[in-house]
Amino acid sequence: MTESELANATNNPSTLDAIEQMILRISWLAQRQFVQLLDDERFNLTLTQFYTLLHLAQTNGECKMSDLAEATQQSAAALTGVVDRLLDKQLVERTRHERDRRQVMVQVTPRGLALIAAIRQARREQIHAALGHLPAADAERLLELLEGVLTGMSRVLERSETGRLA
Repeated sequence: MTESELANATNNPSTLDAIEQMILRISWLAQRQFVQLLDDERFNLTLTQFYTLLHLAQTNGECKMSDLAEATQQSAAALTGVVDRLLDKQLVERTRHERDRRQVMVQVTPRGLALIAAIRQARREQIHAALGHLPAADAERLLELLEGVLTGMSRVLERSETGRLA
């Protein structure tokens, strides 16, 4: 598809409706697959537990509970329950700040990091099963198109959050 054909297609309301519906269906299916994967007996995590664990892994060290609550968009009370369950599974450690004992710190354990790696591998296998039938050239083109969709959606979100186009 040439750029002018693409521009015409995205100006067509029925094409935009079809794209929107496809994005919603893909998002829904991907979320459902991922929740099912996390619920597997190998992992036994909720989506909230996974994202909390993932954020901790990305911080590369200790994280204040208050910062973790903000980053994962959870209330402090809800996060305490999530962290308690992750503690029970030995996926995180909770400590007190050395200078300010009121501050609770959390960090991912080696077991938690290993679990994240296993989940990522299982997810890669799911994606391969879903897209492995595509020829390499089609997969590359799909990646280019998805990057464009992601860029556009990010710009719209930025505009709604800041009032200006990114």
